[in-house]
Amino acid sequence: MTTETTRGTLRPYCQRYWRRVETFAIGLLVVLALGIFLYGSLARSVAPALAIDWSEEVTIYLIVWAMLLSGGSLTADRAHVSAEILVHLLSARGRRRLQIAIDILMLAFCSLMLWLGVEGVLFAHRLDERSASTLQAPQAWVLYLALPAGMLLIAGRIALSLLVDRRPPHA
Repeated sequence: MTTETTRGTLRPYCQRYWRRVETFAIGLLVVLALGIFLYGSLARSVAPALAIDWSEEVTIYLIVWAMLLSGGSLTADRAHVSAEILVHLLSARGRRRLQIAIDILMLAFCSLMLWLGVEGVLFAHRLDERSASTLQAPQAWVLYLALPAGMLLIAGRIALSLLVDRRPPHA
């Protein structure tokens, strides 16, 4: 088996495996958010003694993480928001060049947001910023870290697209 054949079969397998892990993680976060939110709402209504004051807080954390982690998957599928009003008028070569330019701009933006996100996490950690509920969750790790993690995934997918994916974008 040649190196090219090995890479050709390995790449889709790795991408498929990564997509499954990613989808499982996002789905788990959303299901946990729903379960905690429903428990908090029902407990407050039915059995106030069993109610927890942090259910909404944790639900928000989980939804923020799921949303930012899904950015990488959306980027890989090219399902992110884009304006394609005039793109269909371009040739396949023109669409590819436009896509490369957009990918470079997106990579620059995500890299900037990654850097600023890390700065925000470090700043919140230095301040020892905590949530207002009895949970006293450190905001640096449970909330602010989601931004650089999500941007890293998106930037990684864009970099892979620039390095590997040579297909012309769909019109």
